[in-house]
This record gives sequence, C-alpha cells and structure tokens, in this order.
Amino acid sequence: MNGLTNDAVGLVWPLLLIVGYPLAAVAVLEVARGVADRSPFTASVLRQIAYVLLPTAAIWLILRLLAELPPENVAVRVAETAFALTSLYVLLRVAQAVLTSFLDEKTQAPKLLLDILRIGLSMLWGAIVVSSIWNVDLGSLIAAMGVGSIVLGFALQEFLGNLLSGLGLLSAHKFGEGDWIVVDGDPARVVEMDWRTVTLIDAGGNRIVVANSTLAKGNLVIAARAQEPAWAGVTLTIGVDVPPERVRDAVFEAASAVPGLAEDRTPKCLVTELAAGGIGYLVRLPVANPGILSGPRDEFLSRFWYIAQRHGIPLGGEAPADASAEQAARLAMLEQNGALSRDPDALPILARAARLQSYRRGDVLLAQGAAADDVLLVVGGTLGTYVGSGEDSVRLELVGAGQLLALQEMMVQGASPVRIVAEKDADVLAIPSAVLTASFGKAPLLARDIRALTEARRQAIIALQRGIRDAA
Repeated sequence: MNGLTNDAVGLVWPLLLIVGYPLAAVAVLEVARGVADRSPFTASVLRQIAYVLLPTAAIWLILRLLAELPPENVAVRVAETAFALTSLYVLLRVAQAVLTSFLDEKTQAPKLLLDILRIGLSMLWGAIVVSSIWNVDLGSLIAAMGVGSIVLGFALQEFLGNLLSGLGLLSAHKFGEGDWIVVDGDPARVVEMDWRTVTLIDAGGNRIVVANSTLAKGNLVIAARAQEPAWAGVTLTIGVDVPPERVRDAVFEAASAVPGLAEDRTPKCLVTELAAGGIGYLVRLPVANPGILSGPRDEFLSRFWYIAQRHGIPLGGEAPADASAEQAARLAMLEQNGALSRDPDALPILARAARLQSYRRGDVLLAQGAAADDVLLVVGGTLGTYVGSGEDSVRLELVGAGQLLALQEMMVQGASPVRIVAEKDADVLAIPSAVLTASFGKAPLLARDIRALTEARRQAIIALQRGIRDAA
C-alpha cells in the first residue's frame, strides 16, 4: 500500500511538468494576444515569460525533481542561475514600466533613475545568486573588490567624470531635447540626452555624440529653445535723407524672398537710432532652423543691396549721386541701342524719366499677370521671359545686353503675359511706358520700330501659348 502511494506521489511532478508547462505557456500567450492592442508593453512582458522564463524554470525543475540531481550538480546550478537571471530581466522590465508611468516623458531624470535601479537590482540579485547557488563567500569577494577599487577607480575616471557631469546637466535642466546649443562654434540641435552623453544633429544633418564632461568644462551657449521662436538679427545704417518707411518697404521686399524663414511669423524692422551720421535699423528675420542663422543673414543682405539700388537708397555712406551725371550716363545707354537711336531728339526726354536698376540672378522683375508699366533696356546681364507657371513654365527668349524688352501690354500698362526673370546679375534701364508713348508724336521712326518689336513678341507669345495648350 505504501509503495502504491509513493508511486502516485512520484507521478505528480512529471504530470505537472508535462501537462502544466504547456498549458501555462499557452494561457500566458493567449492573455498576451488579448491585451496586445490595449497594452503592447504588457503583451511583450507576457511573451518573454512564456518564451524564456517558463522554459528555464521547466529545465531547472526537470533536473532537480525528475532527474533528482543534487543541488551541487553543475547542470542544476547553471539552470537555476539561468532562471534567476531571467527572473531579474522580467523584474527590471516591470520596474521600468512602473517608474516611467509616474514620471513625465519629457523629463530627463527617468533614464538616469532606470539605470541606477538596474545597477542596484543587478548587484543585489547577483550577490544572492553567487551566495546561494554557487556558495561563494561574499565577505572574501567584497574584500577582494576593496583591494582592487583603487585600480578600478583610475580605470573608470573618465566614466565617472561623465557620470557626475551628466548628473549636473540633468539636475540643473540647463537645456533639453529639441534645444539648440553651440558646440565647437556651430549650433546643433539636441536629440537625445542621458547621464553619459548628449546626441546632437548639426545644420548639415550630421549626428554628433558629445560626452557630458566636454560640455560641462566649457561655457555652454544655448542658441535657441525648442519651443521658442528664433530670430536672425541684422543691423543697418541708412542716411537721414531716406525716410524710414521707404527703408522698411525695401527691407520687407528683401525679406520676402529669403528662403528658410518661418512661415508663421513676419520679419520686423525697428528704428534703433537717430543721429547725424544716419538712422540705425534692426531687422529681425524669423528663422525656421536656428542652426543656420548665418544663411538667412547673408541672403537678406545680398538681396537688400540690389533692392536698395533700385529704391535709390544709398548704402555705406555713399555720397549723393550727381543727377546731371546720371542723366548723361542714361542718355549714353539709350543712344547705344539701335531701336531707340533713330529719333535722337526723343532720347533726352527718355533719359530724364528712366531709372537704372540692378537685379541679382533669380530675381523676378515682372510677374506674369502683374501690371507692366516700364519698357526694359538691358544694360548688362541677361533677362529671361517665361510663359506659364510652375512645371508648365516655358522660356520664350533670352534678352541680352543692348536689347530692348518691350511688350504691347507695356504700352498700355496692362497685365504682363510673361514672367521676366534675371538669368544672370543684370543692370536694367527701366523706361516708363507712358513717357515712351508720349514721345511717339515727335518720333515716328521710334514709334514704328517699337510697334514692330512688340508685335513680333506678341506673335511669339501666342504661338508658344498655343503649343503649351496642344501639349497639355
């Protein structure tokens, strides 16, 4: 009778392992599948329990209970150690989830707290495993560690420096993810922080990893905060004879063509000084990318120079222009053009009314559909005329130095059928069309030449427009 009882008891553990382990694994996986949509993290922990923790526990129980190996057996100790380490891993995952649920995602402290928690639990768990499973005297182990602590301290000097610097940076909250800081003279955006390093991305998109100790040693410059607007400042000094509103118009015209500015903010132009030497202005450009502040400044100043020339705004202490000398220069330009020189008596009238303007490459002199008030004589550079817009835009012609760009719409101040763009840096003499048409009564040859020129362009535009429609 006792033999039967012992046999029945001996069958309990095999049955539990053979039947219970698969059932437990299937049950845990089904629960993980059920909560996967609501809580992916919980589902991940349950899968690790089913795929790692339960198998290591089963192997340990098989060796210990079924094979009846002694606790001192190496295979049993290895299996028990594997089960202990697997349990530690699952415990750390759960502790991470609990800790992060109570802390703000934007706070930098959770990463440091998690690392400290992992290190503490790992050391405690390792001490338990080494002492209870492998029967190692912890007293002698601690004594040995104390002897080597000095050598270890020297070996980890840089690591400890980064650790302390990271603690200082994180606790002081001097900057955070998304902020722009200056490293080696160039701004870069902070994308990741921990208690050892800071990961940055510079204006060129390069990923840079900097040790916390490096940042802590120098003066830290914060170029822009993540949620705060960034501005590029430009100072100008214009003569007192130029009205501020005229300067503001030129500033806003130049700023409107600068690429890379923030679309949700507008440029500003503030008068900062009134003195005998000139009026001081502070131009503030809203920058979308704080890492490239120099780019918008350079582009603005380059465009402003051309626009200031066209608006008649002297720069850099320029002396007032000699009106008679300028008129004589414009008259010489008109006389060199074949289409205008046939009636020389009309040229002085045109020279007085004309304006010499400078454009940089890519500037739009006249938008398609805009009012065309001037006939353009190209003095230097090249202009291009385009029909259509966007990807359907087709170039009609290139107008070089010495050529006259006149359209029938210009003669009546109508809407331009073309877009005129500076293909290269260009100097253009803009002749008011009203003055030009008024001179036709005394200059019949000039009138005939201009009409012939505008009619030829009209026919070319019609043909090009017809070709665009047929192609579409």
